[in-house]
Amino acid sequence: MRHRFIAVLAVVAIVMMSSATAAHAADSTTPSVVTNGSTTDIAVQGPNNELILYWAFNGNSTWTPEPVAGPGTTYSAPAMILADNTVVISVMGPDNDLVVYWAPIGDFGSGDWRTETVAGVNTTYSAPSLILNGNTIAISAMGLDNSLDFYWSPIGTNGPGAWTPEYPSGVDTAYSAPSMILDGSTIAISVAGPKETIWLYWAVTVTGGWNSTVIAGVDSALSAPCMILNGNSDTIDISVLGEFSEVAFYSASADISSDNGAWNSDNVTDPETAFSAPAMVLNGYGVDISVMGPDNSLDIYWSPDEPSTWAPQTVATTDTAFSAPAMVVSGNGVDVTAAGPDGSLYDYWAQNGTDDWNFAAVALSGSVG
Repeated sequence: MRHRFIAVLAVVAIVMMSSATAAHAADSTTPSVVTNGSTTDIAVQGPNNELILYWAFNGNSTWTPEPVAGPGTTYSAPAMILADNTVVISVMGPDNDLVVYWAPIGDFGSGDWRTETVAGVNTTYSAPSLILNGNTIAISAMGLDNSLDFYWSPIGTNGPGAWTPEYPSGVDTAYSAPSMILDGSTIAISVAGPKETIWLYWAVTVTGGWNSTVIAGVDSALSAPCMILNGNSDTIDISVLGEFSEVAFYSASADISSDNGAWNSDNVTDPETAFSAPAMVLNGYGVDISVMGPDNSLDIYWSPDEPSTWAPQTVATTDTAFSAPAMVVSGNGVDVTAAGPDGSLYDYWAQNGTDDWNFAAVALSGSVG
């Protein structure tokens, strides 16, 4: 039990600024959101450490809850992807283990969620990051003694020994949940390092030969990073909560081996305007970044590729957002979801080019851990 408590603190501490007031506190864990054909799916840690998925048809405000795992199973924010016709969710389990759940889309409502242990007791100390790499599922997480761990398994391979572990970095190198992308045949993982630095680790798929570079120096990361592959500008983009409660943005060529440490940096927001880890997506010809703003508001910033200016919008006003947001492109617009007051859960969506944000209550008070 003691290990689990330390693990939760390790994640929360790097997300929160020491100067943040109660009005700025992220009281709930971050949800995860994907689009799934004609539906939007949101996974979240429940109030009794259960794992719950909510889904709704796009444009519909009626959300259906889907229990994935019962009380005492889930001790981190979830990571979720769509793998063909299957929804896959990964979380940190009750004994600092790493667990994955999956169900075919047609099985929703049947309660038939399969579960598998990726890594055993005392291996995992953060929320995981999860991606699909062709016919392989890859998961990364902060490991024992602040290491960075990586696991992969071919889809359809189940049971003990199905997951191959790799160790991109050793002890005292990882101090946040990771963010992971697929860049051609290369896996790239970004993480906050010692003294609030930002690091990138990468390897060509299944070679096991991991490389690293520092992206930003001391006092640069007050949250876990968020990373995307920007196919429009052929760059890797990273956003993070900076030292002065601003969202900082870093960008470099997607050809990682030729970067030579040449990361461009930009401030998305002014100081004292951001109070959570950011969420970021590539949306058409631009980049969208969402973050919990002052007084528990929810804000979004947009910039065209090769950004130099960021256009702000308010998604939801004061006392509406109580977690870091999650975000996904949906049709010709974007969905943003975050925990609301008293452990509620809300979804917001708008069409590109408008500031007309619609919203729906996904789950009532007491639904989010």
